[in-house]
Amino acid sequence: MSMKILWLRPSTGENVSVRRELIAEKLRKRGFEVDIQDSSGLDAVSAIWLAINGEYDIIAGNVRMGLFVGYPLAKVFGKPFLGDVSDTISDIEDLPYPLLRLLVAYEWFVLKRASATVFVYESSYREAIQRGVKSPVKLPNAVDYELFSSPDPAVIKTSKRILEKTGVNLQKPVAIYIGVFTDNYHIVDILKAAEKNPDWEFVFVGEGELEGSVSQASEKQQNVCYPGSFEYHLIPGFLSHADAGFCFKDAEQPLKLKEYGAAGVPAIVQPGELGKFYSDDELIFCKPEATAISEVLTKILNGELSQTTENLRERMEQHSWDAIV
Repeated sequence: MSMKILWLRPSTGENVSVRRELIAEKLRKRGFEVDIQDSSGLDAVSAIWLAINGEYDIIAGNVRMGLFVGYPLAKVFGKPFLGDVSDTISDIEDLPYPLLRLLVAYEWFVLKRASATVFVYESSYREAIQRGVKSPVKLPNAVDYELFSSPDPAVIKTSKRILEKTGVNLQKPVAIYIGVFTDNYHIVDILKAAEKNPDWEFVFVGEGELEGSVSQASEKQQNVCYPGSFEYHLIPGFLSHADAGFCFKDAEQPLKLKEYGAAGVPAIVQPGELGKFYSDDELIFCKPEATAISEVLTKILNGELSQTTENLRERMEQHSWDAIV
């Protein structure tokens, strides 16, 4: 008999934070029924309605809102609860300290009482053990390696048409950012770097709170382009046209970084957490400010950093779905 799962996640945007969809696709191929539902704000009403009417066997919740909403629902309906921790608590450091501490305390309260827990980040996994979470499971943040290393020619063609229609000059080197547009990821600093590097095309694919800033820059600066947000299957196509990729998330193992690596795109990252897990033979460490970014882009054009790209690609092959499943 098939097992039916309700998986609650934060509401982040239609084409943002797709890790859960990728995992759900693998689970469905193994016979599970998986419904993924946003749960932030008013979306929590839909999550509750599904929990009431869906006859689920398991309720899973991804940090933060999926965890906060999912656990009470599981308790009310007497269902096992799976706590999914794919991010670290540092992702909400901008909250007022008292509120941050309250959320942290509730998060660990839930995880200690969950039927099962999974952790993507090593630091969170270790903290779970220290805090006495029962039998936590460490999961790798896998990438669909073949999807990015050998993208579908039709996808490459479609993405090329989109880029050219948006005004991207593909005869010039392309620096790309894919993901959420927030201050945490130094979007404004990348835009400032575009002003210093007119020989590069800067492409932003995604959505978020700074979408207006990106859109305005694309109207004012000839070398800044914002084609929009797109379904995940097109992302390998966009990366196939890129010569550098930005990943300024200060975290252990962002999925975006693995996608860049699989696609053979040099990954420009900031010093910090990534330095604990990767070497400068794999990543291009760079302060997230315009002058430093400009210097790195010059080195990439000169071919000085090509070995880091190959090293990262080889490592990402070891983190493919095929390698871990």
